[in-house]
Amino acid sequence: MNVDYTADVTRNCTMQLFDPDRTLSFETDSADEGAIYMDKMIKVIYAVKVPQMNSWVSIPVFCGPVISMSRDDNLINLECQGKETLSMGASWRTFTRKKNSNKVNVIADILRELSGERQFDFVELSSKLPADYSLGRESVPWVAAKKLASGLSRQLFYDGRGYCRMRSLPGTPVFTFKSGDGGTVLTTPQIDYDSTEVKNIILVKGGIPAGAKKGVEVSVSAPATHPLSPQKLGRNGVSRYLLEVIEDDAIRSKAEATAKAATTLNDRLLQEVEVSFDAMPIPYLEPGDLCRLQTEEYATTFRLSEYSIPLVAGEQMSVGYVKRMQVRKLSARTMAAMRTKRIMSR
Repeated sequence: MNVDYTADVTRNCTMQLFDPDRTLSFETDSADEGAIYMDKMIKVIYAVKVPQMNSWVSIPVFCGPVISMSRDDNLINLECQGKETLSMGASWRTFTRKKNSNKVNVIADILRELSGERQFDFVELSSKLPADYSLGRESVPWVAAKKLASGLSRQLFYDGRGYCRMRSLPGTPVFTFKSGDGGTVLTTPQIDYDSTEVKNIILVKGGIPAGAKKGVEVSVSAPATHPLSPQKLGRNGVSRYLLEVIEDDAIRSKAEATAKAATTLNDRLLQEVEVSFDAMPIPYLEPGDLCRLQTEEYATTFRLSEYSIPLVAGEQMSVGYVKRMQVRKLSARTMAAMRTKRIMSR
């Protein structure tokens, strides 16, 4: 399973099903009660046996629709995508909410009414629409919902359970990858430096609040003690400002503008360093989590942007990149053994 924090659809999963009796059907008109239809979800749960607990720990890592399939004798190859793909079509009907409607409720209503979503894990916020809000027939529900969430400085994504979540991006590391005995890092990390995307000051230009004459405008810069601050990057007493301007008419208060600027600045300051390495699978991590890498030679904090989770035992998790998971073709001997075991278990 590959995860890309920057993609419109963050999760992509490939898998192989063993179907010796050809009982799994993908035809939508199949009368078989066990048929897996193309409009159904595939759910993947990563289970780990913990000897100290003498029990299994199960973590859902994927839930989404099948987008392609192929059959090769007794094997069915599937490719699935996250549930975002179900909200990527045109709404094809208008959607309107009145001024002062709660923005969080509007986001949920977009996905509920235009794409049929029913599973949400949202925070409660008091922010309201500054004006009437409408979507046309050609609007893409997921794009519209993500834009509203971004204006609230929140990340909107689908987690491994298949729930649509909205959260603040973690500001402190949720996990530390360590090398050495007892650590999770399995290969030497590759460290890349790129200053082209780094910004040390964010200027947010919002809309005009009710009763005001000018639009909201807030700037936030890195503190002078930060190694990438305008002061630290300057020379001969002249500060160096790496500016990013965000214009969003939906932002109508100084608090919202400040939160947006601060969240964006934190992300931009993390983009100087990119790390990639292989590690033991950590299935509970989510795209956008803040993580820490600690080795004998190096230590840094990074945003978990791209990674791959293997769905078979003995494979490594990739961090900092995604890789095409090659589905391993089973040998005739292995398939025969699996078929025999299945018959004996009946």
